[in-house]
Amino acid sequence: MKHSLRKPSKERSTISIEQVQQEPSFWKSPLTWLCAVGGALLIGVPLLMDGLTHRVNSGFLVDVSLSNQPYQTSLEGLCRQYVEHLVEGDVRILGKFADRVTILNNQEFQERDRLSIQNQCKQITIQPSGIGRVPGTSLVEALSRLETEIGHQQSQGNTRPVAAVVVIQAAELVNHQQQDFSVIKSKIESIIHKGGAVAIIGADVDLQSQLSHQLSSVKNTQICTYSDGQACLDWLFQIARK
Repeated sequence: MKHSLRKPSKERSTISIEQVQQEPSFWKSPLTWLCAVGGALLIGVPLLMDGLTHRVNSGFLVDVSLSNQPYQTSLEGLCRQYVEHLVEGDVRILGKFADRVTILNNQEFQERDRLSIQNQCKQITIQPSGIGRVPGTSLVEALSRLETEIGHQQSQGNTRPVAAVVVIQAAELVNHQQQDFSVIKSKIESIIHKGGAVAIIGADVDLQSQLSHQLSSVKNTQICTYSDGQACLDWLFQIARK
């Protein structure tokens, strides 16, 4: 007995070919390309922006004298806002002062430390040992020490712009010293002569008026109150990172 091979139906073959032709390759799918491009942008844009961000030598010096203790909440807020402006690779200089100055940190900021540093802001008003033995708050001493610390970084090759914050409620005289605003002016000019900016935040009305008058000719310097501290910090880092 002969067995005849059944020829495939022409109609069935046509449908099968059409189905194959209608199913596009995975990599030719517009949705696939859209997801791939979106993923690349999601990863690439932040990396590109980070690469274009200029690193700075930043400083945050806080008046921890008795006159500034009632403003603890404002100081904690300013401290956290300052840390939020830092990016990995910035130099972070932290100091506290009253009659004298203590530098607690002068090193490169690492992203992994952000949360722990922000938590440390809760202790921002605590006086380190050796501070507060004599009544008064020396703005000149704070600026002098900040100038020295920034000079140290620059001597190590970190010649970046400066973003410096000095938080001070009132500049009470120490040991009957005179309040020499010409020295204050020269110190600020020295700090930012290679670029950057300085913000003095929290000054009382009298000190704010005196500083605003004496520093009116000094570029990239702002005198701010606690209430506009956030805007002041935004301005500071915007100028420094240009």
